[in-house]
Amino acid sequence: MNKLLFKLIVFLLFVFLTGEVIVRLAKLTADIPQRFVDETGIQRYIPGQSGYLARSDYKWVVNDYGWIGKADTSNSENIISIVGDSFIENIMNPISCNQGTLLGSYYKNISFFEAGRSGVTFIESMEITKLLDTTIAPRKHLLYIGKGGLYKSISNKQRFTDAIQLDLEKKSILKGKLKYPKLKYILYNIKLLYYLYIKFPLLVSDQNKGEIVNKLAKRKEIDLNSVNELFQYCNDNYNMNNIIFVIRPGVKKEIIKLAKEFEFKMIVLNSEGDKSWGLGNHDGHWSCYGHDQAAKQIQTHLKLLIE
Repeated sequence: MNKLLFKLIVFLLFVFLTGEVIVRLAKLTADIPQRFVDETGIQRYIPGQSGYLARSDYKWVVNDYGWIGKADTSNSENIISIVGDSFIENIMNPISCNQGTLLGSYYKNISFFEAGRSGVTFIESMEITKLLDTTIAPRKHLLYIGKGGLYKSISNKQRFTDAIQLDLEKKSILKGKLKYPKLKYILYNIKLLYYLYIKFPLLVSDQNKGEIVNKLAKRKEIDLNSVNELFQYCNDNYNMNNIIFVIRPGVKKEIIKLAKEFEFKMIVLNSEGDKSWGLGNHDGHWSCYGHDQAAKQIQTHLKLLIE
C-alpha cells in the first residue's frame, strides 16, 4: 500500500513538473506583473519584474518607477508624461510601438515618460499626474481618456474596491485595495495552476482573470451630469493648465463638448475613414499601426499646446 502511494505521488509529481515545463516553454499563459499600493494609494508594479504575454515574443519590463514603458528623464527640464490605462501600458506590443517612443521620434528635445497601467480609472490617472509632479516634475501631462475609464471613476455608479474612484456626493477620493494578492502570487508563479485556472472557471464565471481581454466588454455608459461633476472636481483639485486630454475614438461627442466648456486642453483623436487601429476583432487595444496613427495626430497639435 505504501509503495503504491509512493508511486502515485511520484507519478503525479512527474505529471505536474512536465505540465509546468510545457506551459512555460510554450508560453501558454501570460506573465502577470505583481502590483503594490504606494503611499498615495496608486497601484504600481514592483520594479525589476519582466515577462511575456501568452504566446508573445515581446518582453515587458517594469522600470524603476513601477511602470511598464518608456521612462526617459534625460532632459529633466523638458519632460512630458504620458498617462493612461492598458493602451499606454501597451504590454501587448513591443516598446517601439509605445506612445512615448513614437512621440519621441517627433520631438528630439523632449523626454517622454509613460505611466500606464491596465485597469486604471480616469480619476486615478489624475492622481498619477499629482504623483509625477512630485517625482519627475513634467512640463505637461498627456492624459489619454477612454469611455470605460470615465465610467469606472465614479463610485456612485458602481464601487470597484480595487480601483481609485471619486465619491461625487462626498467629493472625496476612495482608494483601492489589491484583491487576493497572496493567491495571485501563487497562481502567477505556478504556471500550470494558472493555466488550469484560466481554462476552467472555478468560483468565478469570468474568463478574464489577469489576461489581456480576449473579448470586447460591453461598456456601461455614464450620464452627462456625472461627467460634469467629475470634470468640476478635476477643475477644483488639479492643475489643469499642465494637463492635456487625449480623447480616444469612441468617446461620446457630448463628453468632448462638455470638456471644451470647461476649457480643458485636449487633442481629439479620429480614426474614421481609416483602417482599424485595433489588434483584431477580439481585442480593441491599438496595434502598432493604431499607435502610429494616434502619435501622428497628436504631434500635429502638441507643439501649439505646450508653447
